[in-house]
Formats: sequence, structure tokens, C-alpha cells
Amino acid sequence: KRAITTCLLLLALGGNPIQAAVTPPQDVVQDTSTRMLDALRKNRAMIDREPGRLYDLVDQIVLPNFDFELMSRWVLGRAWQQATPEQRRQFTEEFRVLLVRTYAKALLEYSNEAIRVLPQSGAADGDEVTIKTEVRPKTGQPVQINYSMHLGNDAWKVYDVTVDGVSLVTNYRGTFATQIRDKGMDAVIADLRQRNARIAR
Repeated sequence: KRAITTCLLLLALGGNPIQAAVTPPQDVVQDTSTRMLDALRKNRAMIDREPGRLYDLVDQIVLPNFDFELMSRWVLGRAWQQATPEQRRQFTEEFRVLLVRTYAKALLEYSNEAIRVLPQSGAADGDEVTIKTEVRPKTGQPVQINYSMHLGNDAWKVYDVTVDGVSLVTNYRGTFATQIRDKGMDAVIADLRQRNARIAR
């Protein structure tokens, strides 16, 4: 009876149980940024001794809020449709590792700076929204970092990051399109794997 009453109250307020449970995208970005920067500051000495711990922290805190499969689809474009299920799986995994490590090193540079989530100019456009943030370094101009997000499986997930107007997905899309045309999907996956191995050293 209590569950039915709750549903009726939510409907009367213009919502539903699923929508009420979804964390707003601004809160997702703010909470993740705060937790990540706090973890970097607290563990800085450990990270300096063991750089691999940085990736572990990003995996634990940031990874759950990114949709790497959707990012891989967008980056590959038509090549995604032509790839085998195994090629898609391998590419998504290697691309995820590359993005996590690139993003982790960038975050480490800003670990002593403040990241501010800017006010939204309007409500989310259906199931997509762009959350704008600003990093204020001690010297120099603020850095604009925007997160394109979509609502899927009752949670807001990031599918692109734009830094000072440069889209991560668009930037990689052109690179991979050329490589796939010249060398093929398997060679691109192998190159990604080697690149990740070098970064991990």
C-alpha cells in the first residue's frame, strides 16, 4: 500500500519513481569532480611513488559515469558497423584505457585547482545535455571543460568531453578514420594496445 501511495504522490507532482531516482547531470559532474580531486590531493604522495595508482582511482571514481561503448561507436562512425563483435569489444576496451589514462594525467595537472560547474542556461533537452565547467588555474586564463551527457539505463553518462572548444570524440574520429582506411581495424587495435603499454610504463 505504501508503494502505491508513493507512486500516486510522484505522479501528482508530475514525476515518476524512475525519474525521481535519477541523479541530475550537474550533480553527477560536480560530485565526480569533487571526489576525484579530493582523492588526488590525499593520495598525491602515493601516486608519485606508484603512478599506476592514479589509473586505479580514475577507474573507481570516474569510469562509472562514462559511456565508453557509445564513445567508441561515435569515434569509429561507419567502421563500427563494419567491425566484427570481437573487434568492437577489443577497440572499446583499448580506447577506454587510452581515454582513462589521458584524462587521469590531465586531472593530475589540475589537482590543486578549483573546478566549477557553471549554471545551466536551460533544462536538459530530452535525454541529452551539455554540462559546462571551468577550471581556474592560479595563473593564466580559465580552462573550459564541457561534458556531453545522455540519459540511459536511469543514469546520466558522459559520451564526449570538450576542452576549450576541442571535442575529444571528434579529434580521435578523424585520426582513427585515416588509420582504419590505411591499415585496417586490427592494425588500429594493435597500435592502441602498444600505445597503452607505453603510457603505462
